[in-house]
Amino acid sequence: MRRRVRRGVLAAGGALGTLLILTPVARAEPTDMDAYGESDGQDIAAGAGATLITWDESRNGSGSGSGPVATTARNWSPPPCWYAPRWTPSEFGEWFEVAWDLDNFSAGHSGSAAVSMWNHYERGEPYEDFNAEEEGNGMWWAAVQNPNEQDILERGACSAIPFWVEDGETPEVENAISPEILAELAYERIRVPATEVTLSPADHSEQVVNLPTWIWAENGDFSEVAVTASLDILGISATTTARPTSLRIEAGTGDADLHPGSGECAVNADGSVGEPYADGRSGETPPCGVTYHRATHQAGSYPMSASVTWEISWEGSGGSGGTLPNAVFETTHDLQVREVQTIVR
Repeated sequence: MRRRVRRGVLAAGGALGTLLILTPVARAEPTDMDAYGESDGQDIAAGAGATLITWDESRNGSGSGSGPVATTARNWSPPPCWYAPRWTPSEFGEWFEVAWDLDNFSAGHSGSAAVSMWNHYERGEPYEDFNAEEEGNGMWWAAVQNPNEQDILERGACSAIPFWVEDGETPEVENAISPEILAELAYERIRVPATEVTLSPADHSEQVVNLPTWIWAENGDFSEVAVTASLDILGISATTTARPTSLRIEAGTGDADLHPGSGECAVNADGSVGEPYADGRSGETPPCGVTYHRATHQAGSYPMSASVTWEISWEGSGGSGGTLPNAVFETTHDLQVREVQTIVR
């Protein structure tokens, strides 16, 4: 009969959780693994590559000027850390012997911490021999930090010490890796093309006071992009897709009128924006554009910005899916506006 073991998650607030944040004085520094399963250059003491997330970016944006989107949500960001399967019992034992080598701990608090950790995982309180008898029936899960998170305290927010999860079970712990978390991490890797628009007058230095500047983008200039994240060891994945919905124009000065007045130019079904200028349309109001009423004079310019709003959604394994906060990507065009003198006879 297969031995059953007690499963649990110990938070950093408890006695053993406090031990996790101590720095072991060991014979070799254990190798930490980042979100992508890459080592920091030292020898890997265990199979932490189980945390490896693989990426399919074949549908992502590329090319000169492409870049990451910025979320429009004030209080949302991809997870700073999460929990994922990290070791088999034998791998965990190998890693643990390096990280918590009793012979290399001094007496006192550090030594007591090391003994408690060994008792917890190896000496039956509650686990024995790192759960060796369960080899092939589950994995040790542990925290993984998001290397893109700048706040070190946020990165360390997943503070539970390693815990055992049987195959097919989902641990009852916040931020356990899931299709939704994969989708949020894929959000970080979304790259969209630069906001390239065509102007008429075409020359940035040849805009004219009171003459509408037409702004448009050709068919297909704004198309959806997508990134897929997968964690093969659990058979889960998620595809995050960004679809352009509108182009927002900011004139760079209050002495101008936007067309339309909101400055929001819709992205058409074919990926185009606005309409191209054609001869004979100089007296018309452009469907997307701006009219400047004051010249920039000398070497000055108006920083006209063009930002695309991207609608973000995701689909994941097991029929999961949903939406994520919209995002924007902005480029700036420095326009010089001149006055044209006319003589009336």
